[in-house]
Amino acid sequence: MIRLMTSLRSVSLLMALLLGLAACAPGGVRPPQDDLSPEVSARIEEANRQLAVQRFDTAMEAALDALALARREGSVLGEVQALSAVVGIDILSSRDADAWEKALEAEAIARAHGFQKELSAILIAKAKICSYAEISPETGRNDEGLAYAQEALALAEQVDAHEEEAEACYVIGSLYINKNRWNEPVDPELYRTAGKWLDRGQALADTYDYPRLRRNGILFRSRWFQQGGRNEEAIRYFEQVRKGLGEADYLTASALDDRLVRLYVRTGEADKALDAHDDYVFRMQRYIQQKQDQTLQEMETRFEVEATERQLERSRYRTGILALALLLIASLLVMAINHLRNVRRRAAELQRVSDSKEQIIEVLSRDLRNPANDLAGEITRLSAEAAALPPEAIREKCQSLVAKAKTMNTGVADYVGEVLIERSRRIADMGLSQREIQIIRLSAEGLKASEIAERIFLSVHTVNTHRQRIYAKMEVRNVSEMLRKARDLGIIV
Repeated sequence: MIRLMTSLRSVSLLMALLLGLAACAPGGVRPPQDDLSPEVSARIEEANRQLAVQRFDTAMEAALDALALARREGSVLGEVQALSAVVGIDILSSRDADAWEKALEAEAIARAHGFQKELSAILIAKAKICSYAEISPETGRNDEGLAYAQEALALAEQVDAHEEEAEACYVIGSLYINKNRWNEPVDPELYRTAGKWLDRGQALADTYDYPRLRRNGILFRSRWFQQGGRNEEAIRYFEQVRKGLGEADYLTASALDDRLVRLYVRTGEADKALDAHDDYVFRMQRYIQQKQDQTLQEMETRFEVEATERQLERSRYRTGILALALLLIASLLVMAINHLRNVRRRAAELQRVSDSKEQIIEVLSRDLRNPANDLAGEITRLSAEAAALPPEAIREKCQSLVAKAKTMNTGVADYVGEVLIERSRRIADMGLSQREIQIIRLSAEGLKASEIAERIFLSVHTVNTHRQRIYAKMEVRNVSEMLRKARDLGIIV
């Protein structure tokens, strides 16, 4: 008998924990509604999963994450439901003071925004906390709890929240059982009232198929039978309920076995108590295996989803690389086409320049052979003066040359004009002054700095300073490079 009582005590503790884990709404994490954001819903679901395997700290972390996210998103409904989740976890963790504080906060928000279903759940949680305070006649808060539970029931009926309605009925019945706890003998009116509320809660749980509430009803009903001293009736009731359970509802069946063990001990039926205990152990093992299989299935599903997401990510990455490669190829093709066009255009321009040069050479050669024609000299002088003339003046002088040289056609004159204008533009872009052009031309005559200084009445130092400025503007390093570039620009011939 001592061994049996020790086993019963350990069984009771384990059963209380598992039943507490099953009671998740509102004394637990409420399932997310459709209008919650996916992120908040996911965190509340994670809190549910962690709570189911007794990881209270991890469950609380997920619930608090949901609360913080809902507040960042400005989701008032999400905030209320996350607070309700925190309250439920605190209750199951025996942190009643923390649960009460969060319940008050959630209640204020729910009332302010008219969230009737959520307010009903929060009031049920407050009624539960009041029920748990019944540890002596002086600490009882049953009447306060009844007020919360009655209001919760009225709200649930208004919005057809059948789960909250059933749980409110069970909690009301439990509070009436509490009110009879210290009465000797029990008050028959309170006892009948408790039974009526338990019957109503059970009817709702059976009608709408809430296994969690049916399991809670077993605990309440066991207390009710025990308070009335109706052990044999309780045994018949629990045996009948167990026969009507589904085959896979191991948790509810184990709860019934646990209660039957206690009842058989009270009625002195030790053999039946031992059999009920063996049934309890078997069903608990099956329930634990069932939960492990569910967890494994969830993990496999999550792994498959993650693998699919990784595959999609790789496909998107490959598609992006392919698109980038095609874009690069297209860009290279466009660049190649433009380059070929530029090459052809440049070749055509060079051919035109070559033709014009041949014309100029032919004209100049013919004019140079004519002693009476000083056209070559005039062209030379125009080239020397071009750096200081505006484009229109250069064109006018070229046309004047055409008029003097009937052998030179207009196209050649235009070419000569364009060449001189281009040279003039390049000289202007360099920013060479007339004094600097003068020094370049004197240098082309082979004069040294001292001779140039003497020629144009400057000091040698000033001439050298001009030369350094010329080097910088023309991007050359010495006199030879300066003269070579000056010839290219037509500054000297």
